[in-house]
Amino acid sequence: MKTLKIIAISLFLISLNACEDVVDVDLQTGHERLVIEAFIGWDEGTAGNEQSILLTKTASFYTNEIVYATGAQVKITNLDTTSEFVFTENTPGNYETSSFVPIAGNHYRLDIVYNGASYSGEETLLPTPTISTVDQSVTDGFSSTEPEINIYFQDYANEENFYRIVIDQSRPSSSDVFPTDQYNYSDEFQDGALLKDFYESDDIEVGDVFDITLYSISPRFNYFLELITEQSNSGFGPFSSPPVNVKGNCVNTSNQEDYPYGYFALTQVSHASYIFQ
Repeated sequence: MKTLKIIAISLFLISLNACEDVVDVDLQTGHERLVIEAFIGWDEGTAGNEQSILLTKTASFYTNEIVYATGAQVKITNLDTTSEFVFTENTPGNYETSSFVPIAGNHYRLDIVYNGASYSGEETLLPTPTISTVDQSVTDGFSSTEPEINIYFQDYANEENFYRIVIDQSRPSSSDVFPTDQYNYSDEFQDGALLKDFYESDDIEVGDVFDITLYSISPRFNYFLELITEQSNSGFGPFSSPPVNVKGNCVNTSNQEDYPYGYFALTQVSHASYIFQ
Protein backbone atom coordinates (compact mmCIF):
# COMPACT_ATOMS: atom_id res chain seq x y z
CA MET A 1 0.00 0.00 0.00
CA LYS A 2 1.35 3.46 -0.86
CA THR A 3 2.23 5.40 2.26
CA LEU A 4 0.20 8.49 1.36
CA LYS A 5 0.24 9.66 4.96
CA ILE A 6 4.02 10.04 4.79
CA ILE A 7 3.67 12.14 1.63
CA ALA A 8 1.17 14.45 3.29
CA ILE A 9 3.43 15.00 6.33
CA SER A 10 6.45 15.60 4.14
CA LEU A 11 4.69 18.22 2.02
CA PHE A 12 3.42 19.95 5.15
CA LEU A 13 6.93 20.20 6.61
CA ILE A 14 8.29 21.51 3.32
CA SER A 15 5.71 24.31 3.26
CA LEU A 16 6.61 25.31 6.84
CA ASN A 17 10.37 25.39 6.35
CA ALA A 18 10.37 26.75 2.77
CA CYS A 19 13.64 24.90 2.21
CA GLU A 20 15.06 23.28 -0.86
CA ASP A 21 16.23 20.05 0.77
CA VAL A 22 15.39 16.89 -1.13
CA VAL A 23 12.90 14.73 0.71
CA ASP A 24 13.05 11.01 -0.08
CA VAL A 25 9.67 9.37 0.35
CA ASP A 26 9.48 5.60 0.56
CA LEU A 27 6.36 4.53 -1.31
CA GLN A 28 5.88 0.90 -0.41
CA THR A 29 4.61 -1.35 -3.13
CA GLY A 30 1.67 -3.60 -2.41
CA HIS A 31 1.67 -7.36 -2.61
CA GLU A 32 1.88 -8.49 -6.23
CA ARG A 33 -1.31 -10.23 -7.35
CA LEU A 34 -2.51 -12.00 -10.46
CA VAL A 35 -5.06 -10.06 -12.55
CA ILE A 36 -7.47 -12.24 -14.57
CA GLU A 37 -9.33 -10.80 -17.57
CA ALA A 38 -11.43 -13.75 -18.71
CA PHE A 39 -14.47 -12.42 -20.55
CA ILE A 40 -15.78 -15.12 -22.87
CA GLY A 41 -18.10 -13.45 -25.37
CA TRP A 42 -20.09 -15.47 -27.91
CA ASP A 43 -20.99 -13.08 -30.73
CA GLU A 44 -24.30 -13.61 -32.50
CA GLY A 45 -23.93 -15.53 -35.74
CA THR A 46 -20.51 -16.98 -34.92
CA ALA A 47 -19.35 -20.35 -33.62
CA GLY A 48 -17.77 -18.67 -30.62
CA ASN A 49 -14.80 -21.02 -30.82
CA GLU A 50 -12.09 -18.35 -30.79
CA GLN A 51 -11.59 -16.97 -27.28
CA SER A 52 -8.78 -15.34 -25.33
CA ILE A 53 -7.84 -14.68 -21.70
CA LEU A 54 -5.40 -12.01 -20.54
CA LEU A 55 -3.27 -12.54 -17.42
CA THR A 56 -1.28 -9.68 -15.93
CA LYS A 57 0.16 -8.77 -12.54
CA THR A 58 -0.38 -5.72 -10.37
CA ALA A 59 2.37 -3.17 -10.98
CA SER A 60 4.24 -0.90 -8.56
CA PHE A 61 3.53 2.78 -8.02
CA TYR A 62 6.57 3.77 -10.08
CA THR A 63 5.63 2.14 -13.39
CA ASN A 64 2.82 2.49 -15.91
CA GLU A 65 3.91 -0.58 -17.79
CA ILE A 66 1.73 -3.66 -18.04
CA VAL A 67 3.37 -6.64 -16.35
CA TYR A 68 2.25 -9.80 -18.14
CA ALA A 69 1.83 -13.10 -16.33
CA THR A 70 3.67 -15.54 -18.57
CA GLY A 71 4.09 -19.30 -18.40
CA ALA A 72 0.68 -20.08 -16.91
CA GLN A 73 -1.44 -23.15 -17.58
CA VAL A 74 -4.98 -22.11 -18.50
CA LYS A 75 -8.07 -24.15 -19.29
CA ILE A 76 -11.87 -23.92 -19.14
CA THR A 77 -14.05 -26.94 -18.40
CA ASN A 78 -17.73 -27.27 -19.29
CA LEU A 79 -18.99 -28.86 -16.08
CA ASP A 80 -22.17 -30.10 -17.80
CA THR A 81 -20.42 -31.96 -20.64
CA THR A 82 -16.95 -32.40 -19.00
CA SER A 83 -15.35 -30.98 -22.18
CA GLU A 84 -12.03 -29.22 -21.59
CA PHE A 85 -10.61 -26.32 -23.60
CA VAL A 86 -6.91 -25.56 -23.21
CA PHE A 87 -5.69 -21.99 -23.80
CA THR A 88 -2.19 -21.55 -25.25
CA GLU A 89 -0.01 -18.49 -24.65
CA ASN A 90 0.59 -16.95 -28.07
CA THR A 91 1.92 -13.57 -26.90
CA PRO A 92 3.08 -12.61 -23.37
CA GLY A 93 0.13 -12.94 -21.00
CA ASN A 94 -2.38 -13.58 -23.79
CA TYR A 95 -3.81 -17.11 -23.79
CA GLU A 96 -5.98 -18.24 -26.71
CA THR A 97 -8.00 -21.16 -28.01
CA SER A 98 -9.81 -21.86 -31.26
CA SER A 99 -11.73 -24.90 -30.02
CA PHE A 100 -14.08 -23.44 -27.41
CA VAL A 101 -17.70 -24.65 -27.59
CA PRO A 102 -20.20 -22.17 -26.07
CA ILE A 103 -23.53 -23.58 -24.85
CA ALA A 104 -26.00 -21.14 -23.31
CA GLY A 105 -27.10 -22.21 -19.84
CA ASN A 106 -24.10 -24.50 -19.25
CA HIS A 107 -21.82 -24.06 -16.25
CA TYR A 108 -18.10 -23.53 -16.82
CA ARG A 109 -15.00 -23.52 -14.61
CA LEU A 110 -11.78 -21.61 -15.28
CA ASP A 111 -8.56 -23.16 -13.94
CA ILE A 112 -5.19 -21.40 -13.91
CA VAL A 113 -1.87 -22.64 -12.58
CA TYR A 114 0.68 -19.84 -12.24
CA ASN A 115 3.93 -19.67 -10.26
CA GLY A 116 3.00 -22.81 -8.34
CA ALA A 117 -0.42 -21.49 -7.28
CA SER A 118 -3.81 -22.69 -8.51
CA TYR A 119 -6.67 -20.30 -9.29
CA SER A 120 -10.27 -21.15 -10.12
CA GLY A 121 -13.58 -19.46 -10.93
CA GLU A 122 -17.04 -20.66 -12.03
CA GLU A 123 -19.82 -19.02 -14.01
CA THR A 124 -22.80 -19.89 -16.23
CA LEU A 125 -22.81 -18.89 -19.91
CA LEU A 126 -25.80 -16.56 -20.13
CA PRO A 127 -28.05 -16.11 -23.19
CA THR A 128 -28.54 -12.54 -24.41
CA PRO A 129 -31.58 -11.11 -26.24
CA THR A 130 -31.13 -9.84 -29.77
CA ILE A 131 -31.24 -6.07 -30.19
CA SER A 132 -34.51 -5.88 -32.08
CA THR A 133 -34.63 -2.21 -33.09
CA VAL A 134 -32.60 1.00 -32.94
CA ASP A 135 -34.16 4.37 -33.77
CA GLN A 136 -33.69 8.05 -32.96
CA SER A 137 -35.69 10.85 -31.38
CA VAL A 138 -35.32 14.23 -29.71
CA THR A 139 -37.98 14.36 -27.00
CA ASP A 140 -37.87 10.82 -25.59
CA GLY A 141 -34.89 11.36 -23.28
CA PHE A 142 -34.26 13.60 -20.27
CA SER A 143 -33.93 16.68 -22.47
CA SER A 144 -36.50 18.02 -24.92
CA THR A 145 -33.83 19.40 -27.23
CA GLU A 146 -30.92 16.95 -27.20
CA PRO A 147 -31.02 14.08 -29.71
CA GLU A 148 -30.90 10.46 -28.60
CA ILE A 149 -30.78 6.98 -30.03
CA ASN A 150 -33.16 4.35 -28.62
CA ILE A 151 -32.33 0.67 -28.19
CA TYR A 152 -34.98 -2.05 -27.88
CA PHE A 153 -34.66 -5.70 -26.84
CA GLN A 154 -36.99 -8.35 -25.41
CA ASP A 155 -36.41 -9.30 -21.79
CA TYR A 156 -36.56 -12.94 -20.68
CA ALA A 157 -39.68 -13.45 -18.55
CA ASN A 158 -39.98 -14.89 -15.04
CA GLU A 159 -36.32 -14.45 -14.11
CA GLU A 160 -34.01 -11.78 -12.75
CA ASN A 161 -31.87 -10.36 -15.54
CA PHE A 162 -29.05 -7.86 -15.69
CA TYR A 163 -27.61 -6.47 -18.89
CA ARG A 164 -24.54 -4.48 -19.90
CA ILE A 165 -24.91 -1.98 -22.75
CA VAL A 166 -21.85 -0.50 -24.48
CA ILE A 167 -22.18 2.31 -27.03
CA ASP A 168 -19.34 3.56 -29.22
CA GLN A 169 -19.90 6.73 -31.24
CA SER A 170 -17.77 7.72 -34.23
CA ARG A 171 -17.89 10.52 -36.80
CA PRO A 172 -16.57 9.46 -40.22
CA SER A 173 -16.43 13.09 -41.38
CA SER A 174 -13.82 14.00 -38.72
CA SER A 175 -11.16 12.57 -36.43
CA ASP A 176 -13.14 13.38 -33.29
CA VAL A 177 -12.83 10.75 -30.57
CA PHE A 178 -15.83 10.06 -28.35
CA PRO A 179 -15.74 8.31 -24.95
CA THR A 180 -17.33 4.89 -24.79
CA ASP A 181 -20.64 4.95 -22.94
CA GLN A 182 -21.34 1.81 -20.89
CA TYR A 183 -23.74 1.02 -18.11
CA ASN A 184 -25.76 -1.76 -16.51
CA TYR A 185 -29.49 -2.29 -16.97
CA SER A 186 -31.91 -4.30 -14.82
CA ASP A 187 -35.36 -5.73 -15.61
CA GLU A 188 -36.43 -5.37 -11.96
CA PHE A 189 -39.62 -3.43 -12.81
CA GLN A 190 -40.10 -4.63 -16.39
CA ASP A 191 -39.87 -8.40 -16.28
CA GLY A 192 -40.68 -9.97 -19.63
CA ALA A 193 -41.27 -6.61 -21.32
CA LEU A 194 -39.83 -5.09 -24.46
CA LEU A 195 -37.06 -3.08 -22.84
CA LYS A 196 -36.04 0.31 -24.14
CA ASP A 197 -32.93 2.24 -23.28
CA PHE A 198 -31.49 5.38 -24.80
CA TYR A 199 -28.26 7.30 -25.26
CA GLU A 200 -28.64 11.10 -25.23
CA SER A 201 -26.05 13.75 -26.06
CA ASP A 202 -25.83 17.32 -27.35
CA ASP A 203 -22.88 16.19 -29.47
CA ILE A 204 -24.74 14.03 -32.00
CA GLU A 205 -24.66 14.98 -35.66
CA VAL A 206 -26.18 13.57 -38.83
CA GLY A 207 -23.93 10.82 -40.13
CA ASP A 208 -22.60 9.78 -36.72
CA VAL A 209 -22.22 6.01 -36.42
CA PHE A 210 -23.22 4.16 -33.24
CA ASP A 211 -21.96 0.65 -32.56
CA ILE A 212 -24.06 -0.94 -29.83
CA THR A 213 -23.17 -4.05 -27.84
CA LEU A 214 -25.54 -5.82 -25.46
CA TYR A 215 -24.72 -8.75 -23.21
CA SER A 216 -26.24 -10.46 -20.19
CA ILE A 217 -24.41 -10.47 -16.87
CA SER A 218 -24.94 -12.37 -13.65
CA PRO A 219 -26.05 -10.57 -10.46
CA ARG A 220 -22.55 -10.98 -9.02
CA PHE A 221 -20.87 -9.63 -12.15
CA ASN A 222 -23.35 -6.73 -12.13
CA TYR A 223 -22.33 -5.87 -8.56
CA PHE A 224 -18.63 -6.22 -9.43
CA LEU A 225 -18.99 -3.80 -12.38
CA GLU A 226 -20.93 -1.32 -10.26
CA LEU A 227 -18.13 -1.25 -7.67
CA ILE A 228 -15.51 -0.78 -10.38
CA THR A 229 -17.54 2.04 -11.93
CA GLU A 230 -18.03 3.77 -8.58
CA GLN A 231 -14.31 3.74 -7.91
CA SER A 232 -13.36 4.92 -11.39
CA ASN A 233 -15.82 7.83 -11.08
CA SER A 234 -14.94 8.74 -7.49
CA GLY A 235 -12.22 11.20 -8.49
CA PHE A 236 -10.11 10.35 -5.44
CA GLY A 237 -6.96 12.43 -5.14
CA PRO A 238 -3.52 11.63 -3.72
CA PHE A 239 -4.58 12.51 -0.17
CA SER A 240 -8.05 10.98 -0.12
CA SER A 241 -8.93 7.53 1.14
CA PRO A 242 -7.64 4.83 -1.20
CA PRO A 243 -10.19 2.64 -3.00
CA VAL A 244 -11.06 -0.73 -1.51
CA ASN A 245 -9.96 -3.96 -3.14
CA VAL A 246 -12.66 -5.23 -5.47
CA LYS A 247 -12.59 -9.02 -5.60
CA GLY A 248 -14.05 -10.94 -8.51
CA ASN A 249 -15.30 -14.51 -8.67
CA CYS A 250 -11.88 -16.16 -8.93
CA VAL A 251 -10.05 -17.55 -5.91
CA ASN A 252 -6.59 -18.88 -5.14
CA THR A 253 -7.28 -22.48 -4.17
CA SER A 254 -3.71 -22.88 -2.92
CA ASN A 255 -3.80 -19.87 -0.59
CA GLN A 256 -7.06 -17.96 -0.15
CA GLU A 257 -5.24 -14.94 1.30
CA ASP A 258 -3.33 -14.50 -1.95
CA TYR A 259 -6.49 -13.80 -3.94
CA PRO A 260 -6.43 -12.55 -7.56
CA TYR A 261 -8.15 -9.57 -9.14
CA GLY A 262 -10.39 -9.65 -12.20
CA TYR A 263 -13.38 -11.73 -13.25
CA PHE A 264 -14.42 -14.83 -15.20
CA ALA A 265 -17.63 -14.26 -17.18
CA LEU A 266 -19.35 -15.94 -20.14
CA THR A 267 -22.20 -14.53 -22.21
CA GLN A 268 -23.77 -14.32 -25.61
CA VAL A 269 -23.23 -10.93 -27.24
CA SER A 270 -25.70 -9.00 -29.41
CA HIS A 271 -24.53 -6.24 -31.76
CA ALA A 272 -26.24 -3.48 -33.73
CA SER A 273 -25.07 -0.49 -35.72
CA TYR A 274 -26.99 2.72 -36.40
CA ILE A 275 -26.28 5.83 -38.50
CA PHE A 276 -27.92 8.99 -37.16
CA GLN A 277 -30.18 10.61 -39.77
